[in-house]
Amino acid sequence: MRSILVVVMGFANGVVVGSGIVALLTLLDIIPRLAQLTKTYRNIVLYENIIVIGATFAAFTSLTDVSIHFNTYFIIVVGFFMGTFVGMLASALAEVMNVIPVLVRRFRLEGFVIYILYSLAFGKVLGSLLHWFIPH
Repeated sequence: MRSILVVVMGFANGVVVGSGIVALLTLLDIIPRLAQLTKTYRNIVLYENIIVIGATFAAFTSLTDVSIHFNTYFIIVVGFFMGTFVGMLASALAEVMNVIPVLVRRFRLEGFVIYILYSLAFGKVLGSLLHWFIPH
């Protein structure tokens, strides 16, 4: 009985989190905006399908003991593309929500926008390198 309850609760949690992510991507038009910024709007259905397949695969592998072993070079290439996608998705989200213009106006930093963008990029790169190269 306890195992059934755990499965039902896990499924319910997954549905809630998945619904939140879909709502975020849908309501804020992140995927269409990302496609517009990269001038690849004709591939929007492909982007949506890849996101759904990737999320399903990630959920499956995190809930089971399934592991896939690949060549180190292949992992580096895949990691590069994953990082690029996450960075572009975060940039599209920031642009959709007008985070940077609001911060620039509110703190009167009009002459420092380029430094803000560089610091955001540098912080993302540094955080990623620390995450991957320092064992935890």
